[in-house]
Formats: sequence, C-alpha cells, structure tokens
Amino acid sequence: MRFVPRAVLALFVLINVFRGCVHAFAPDGGAHSIAGLDLSTNAQTILSLFAGMGFHQLVMAGFQVFVLWKRRDLVTIALVLQTAEIVLGVANLYFYRTLPVEVPGMPFNVANLAILLVALAVAWQLERRAPARSGAKA
Repeated sequence: MRFVPRAVLALFVLINVFRGCVHAFAPDGGAHSIAGLDLSTNAQTILSLFAGMGFHQLVMAGFQVFVLWKRRDLVTIALVLQTAEIVLGVANLYFYRTLPVEVPGMPFNVANLAILLVALAVAWQLERRAPARSGAKA
C-alpha cells in the first residue's frame, strides 16, 4: 500500500502534462475539438483562458515531478493540492459556473476525485503509522 500515494501522484503528473499541453498548445486549446464549446463568439478570450489553465497544469505537473523525485515527504501535500483543485473544478463544472455543454472533463474529474480521495486516505494512514520524527538533532 505504500506505493499507492506515489503511484497516484505519478498518474496525475501524466494527466496534468497531457491536459496542460492540449489546453496550452492545441490550436483551439481543446475547447471546440474536445469539449465542443462554441468559439464563434469571444474565441480569443476562451483560448486565452484555456491556455492559462494549461500552463497552470504544466506547473502543477512540474511541482509533482519535483515531489516524486526530490521530496517524497511532500507527497501528501501534493495530493491535497491536486484534490483541492479537482474538488473546485468539479464544483465549478456541475454547480457554480456551468458550461452550456457537458464536457469530457466532467465525469473524468469525478473519477479523478475518487482516486485522489483513496490515495489521500492511504497517505494519511501511512503518515499516522510512521514513527514520530523529532525536529531537533541530538
């Protein structure tokens, strides 16, 4: 079970890199070709917002790679950040500022949330069982 939090974080590195590249670099950011959004009005605004979202996802992936490579003690906090982002994204897509069409990210993010919650539960359980670490060195 120790591998679960790191494996899930590694999975989200791949998801964030893929999504980030599509949103930031695809000609339509995936807004029309994937999500089916109408770009006939305010296309530049939508594309700019998608690119910003994509760059954010790439930065998140970079942080997650750093955590997995250099600071495994931060896996739980990286999972918490990813979970918070997904929770807010799901809340936005379903309840707050909903889109005029159902986009692939809606059910995919609900599934991602379930995976993250399991990984977080495992990570917290592992931390609870870990021996207490003293900040002072003898």
